[in-house]
Amino acid sequence: MATTVSQNVLNHWNTLKYLDNNTKLDIIAMLTQSLKHPEKRKKISAKKFYGIWGDDGLTTEEFIDELKKERKFRQDIVEL
Repeated sequence: MATTVSQNVLNHWNTLKYLDNNTKLDIIAMLTQSLKHPEKRKKISAKKFYGIWGDDGLTTEEFIDELKKERKFRQDIVEL
């Protein structure tokens, strides 16, 4: 059975393949430990972000104009 390897894995392998065997074994041990004891991700409630976008009294059109004024581009914008 053929195995498909992602580009991400190949990029890491191209970096790691030149390491000495002891270093590779240390990395294998660290990866194995990380699988045995995965970090628990703390859940964040959406309520934490409630009200973070304050109402500054702008109309929709004014808000859009402010956004457009603040944008920075590396290329010129062509109006269609």
